Amino acid sequence: MIFLLKVEIKKIPDMPIKDFFGFIIKEWEYFIRMKKRGKILAGGKLAGSRGAAAIIEVDTNEELDQLVTNLPLFPFFTDIEITPLVFTDKALTDVKRIHSLMK
Repeated sequence: MIFLLKVEIKKIPDMPIKDFFGFIIKEWEYFIRMKKRGKILAGGKLAGSRGAAAIIEVDTNEELDQLVTNLPLFPFFTDIEITPLVFTDKALTDVKRIHSLMK
């Protein structure tokens, strides 16, 4: 199962900015670890904003929940958007099937 994860922090938490940047460093280190394990397929910072996006591959909803809630910045996210995706091969098969049914 693959998902698009989009997160955003609209308001910086009430803490010293250096401490907050420490969380950001941990966040990207976690991101890189999950990428090396094949759980994050692609992603990165949303240019010009306080957010990030990733394509995540997991076996279960529980694994997805664990990956997201273990993000070091999870307590600070103001917006979390998770969208299920369909692999491109399956999308192509589906559209070809629909196309073949058209007269």
